[in-house]
Amino acid sequence: MENEKIQAATSLSPNDSDVATWALPEGAIARLGRGSVGSMAFSPDGQYFAVGSWIGLWLYELPTLTPIALWDTERGMTSGVSFSPDGSQIVTATSGGNVKVWDIERGICTIEMGDHGKQEISFSRDGQHLAGANCRMEKGKIYVWCPHTGPKVRETEVHSPCDVYPLCFSPDLSLLAGKNNPQKNRRRNIADGDSITVWRVETGEQIADITGHSEPVQKFCFSPCGQFLAAGGWHGAIHVWDVESGQLETTYTDYGESQMYPHFLPGGELITAAVSERKVEIWYVEKGEKLDEFEHRGNNNNTVRFSENGTQLAISSESDIQIWTKDSNSDAHTLSTLHGHIPTMDTLVFSSDEKTLAAGLWNDNVLLWDIASKRSYRPEGEKLPGTSHHVYLSTSEKLLSTCRDGNLLKVWEVGKREPITELTAAEAKLMRAEAFAPTQHRLARADTEHNIHIWEYTPTAESESEDSAWKKHTTLIGHTMYITGLAFSPDGKRLASITAGIPDTAKAPERDARLWDVDVGEEITKLATKFSDSKLYRSLAVNIAGIAFSPRGDIIAGGQFGEIILWDATDGKVLMRIPQPKESRRPITLRFSPCGQYLASGSWWQTRLQKVPIRLWEVATGKNIATFWGHTTDVQCFAFSQDGILLASGGHDGAIYLWDLEPYL
Repeated sequence: MENEKIQAATSLSPNDSDVATWALPEGAIARLGRGSVGSMAFSPDGQYFAVGSWIGLWLYELPTLTPIALWDTERGMTSGVSFSPDGSQIVTATSGGNVKVWDIERGICTIEMGDHGKQEISFSRDGQHLAGANCRMEKGKIYVWCPHTGPKVRETEVHSPCDVYPLCFSPDLSLLAGKNNPQKNRRRNIADGDSITVWRVETGEQIADITGHSEPVQKFCFSPCGQFLAAGGWHGAIHVWDVESGQLETTYTDYGESQMYPHFLPGGELITAAVSERKVEIWYVEKGEKLDEFEHRGNNNNTVRFSENGTQLAISSESDIQIWTKDSNSDAHTLSTLHGHIPTMDTLVFSSDEKTLAAGLWNDNVLLWDIASKRSYRPEGEKLPGTSHHVYLSTSEKLLSTCRDGNLLKVWEVGKREPITELTAAEAKLMRAEAFAPTQHRLARADTEHNIHIWEYTPTAESESEDSAWKKHTTLIGHTMYITGLAFSPDGKRLASITAGIPDTAKAPERDARLWDVDVGEEITKLATKFSDSKLYRSLAVNIAGIAFSPRGDIIAGGQFGEIILWDATDGKVLMRIPQPKESRRPITLRFSPCGQYLASGSWWQTRLQKVPIRLWEVATGKNIATFWGHTTDVQCFAFSQDGILLASGGHDGAIYLWDLEPYL
């Protein structure tokens, strides 16, 4: 449904600490992090840089990278961004397919085109048409609108191999290309690499099925004339194809194991960004001439975008965006860094003085936030590997982090260059579920064989170092499913565990929660869980389930589909079942307040939810005393301040919210 919907933008100032208070949800006092990067775009005149993040659309001023606007925060999850050729409009598309056109000068949404499924969006070269496509189904759709008035000009059905993504329009919007899912390619007897299908936008006719790539395709683009398609691979090759004939014109190699991001300049010249693990190289492809190179902190999840004229390149890593700029009058190049767009976090912890909040990030290092200034910074002297970290506070008031490397678990003091110790789990690969005892003397981690490994810190007079003080204590064996949550009792002597998925010994999905005596390495009891035979439950059964010990060690809270269960931590008997509202049917994250009177729960995102709820429960009664709506997708972790007044929540959306609980306690 197309309709005109005027939506005002947020009035902003350039001060970074103010950014933390822009467009806050009700009840939040600050937002740390600007959301994970979904897409990026440069304005044609070089005046603006747009970042479509999971919390909304950020508009920055170039070249200062000063934030000047935050739009579309109602749902966020902005997966597509494109400027009009004259730079007066910007179009956004969410992961759910909602398309909006924004007037940049007035700072308002002028047109909203409704929900059309996940898609690519693009303006025509003359700015008179806007096209979007959704080909993630056997009968996909291509849409063409007028970006000035909103009416749909055309809707064309295309037949696709199913799950075709990403997509790319030719500059005049006459053609659409899409990469086919490799699994579908195998069914079509395409043994290696990816294939690309090309359709005519006006008729939906398939005009080419380009096969023969020797490696997976990373990025592809049309030449300005639309005659050629350049496809960049994952392992250092670019193939250029004739679109009409589907014939391979030429192949460029010798880029090592780099991921290739080709881009045609307006005059037809082909350039590329060759992205390896720690380096970016920019090349004139036909000339074989390297234009520049620079270091970066990236991985396989990079988002890379050239400006239309090729003089600027943006590349996102897990917690920053680097912008390379070529001087138009010389061969000089500059490199700028935009901080603040962070990934998912596994854990949050306040420092002992509560002036700092530490976040253990996915596929990145630990990030620290100064609470007063609301600014982030890297630990001094940090040389941690760029892999997922958990963070904890030790009894000596030091910040510790852990990260897994196959069957090794490394323990670091945040800010140090070398790990304190490396702990092994024999041959099994370690999984994400982990717990650190409040007494700081035990560490637990689950493995792929459904076992739980316990290490113990017991310094003695003979211990020459902290490394030698860490020893393997025991392995807890008994689970038959994927372990998703672990929690130690306050004294570190008991461990609660919860699983989700299909057990090795049965076909039906179910939950399995247990209480363990860590001292002797044996199971105390199984905690009663509920099985549901509903189709919805079965489809969600492999999802994460949360578990938490109360500060006094007398109650265990566990989340499962449709409810939170409170168990007696001594004998495992059910004390209370707290039914969950429809929006909170998947309570994956649980945390007791320091006083133990309250329980915070965070949910997994569900279809049609604009925001994901965080609920505060009164433990004695099971009453929901407060609900906060801020994160656009899964709530991953919590941290309470010592007085229980401040709650920090971390989400899969790349945002951390600070919530004031005093009005509700």
